[in-house]
Amino acid sequence: MIARAKQWLILGETLLALLAGRVLVFALPFHLVAGWLGGTTEPADDVALEPATFQRANAVARRVARLARRVPWRATCLVQALAGWLLLKRRGIVATIRFGVAKSEAGLAAHAWLVVGSEIVLGGEAAPDFKALADLGGKPR
Repeated sequence: MIARAKQWLILGETLLALLAGRVLVFALPFHLVAGWLGGTTEPADDVALEPATFQRANAVARRVARLARRVPWRATCLVQALAGWLLLKRRGIVATIRFGVAKSEAGLAAHAWLVVGSEIVLGGEAAPDFKALADLGGKPR
């Protein structure tokens, strides 16, 4: 009974994070969101990550991705990355939202994915096709 209640709380927390991510993306100017998350930095892949931290971060990211497919709104890659960032911050795990672009048939395409240490935990399927431009959040350098 207690385990089931804990699952519902985690589900609710993830849903609220996705909703917050949507509000951050679609209701606030980007410069405010970027400032609140700690500003932008150049991409860096040189941060070591403990296996236990990666496992916790990966579990959070899987929950976000699973629930994002079921919410009644379109949970874009940026909405999902913001939701994951919020949930990881709450758990004391430093995460970075990475932004990238790629040429597509329609012009330029953009993508955001979530990185913990040097590991992609959310949005990594498409990330290799994109050139990383900047990071948001994480530790300042």
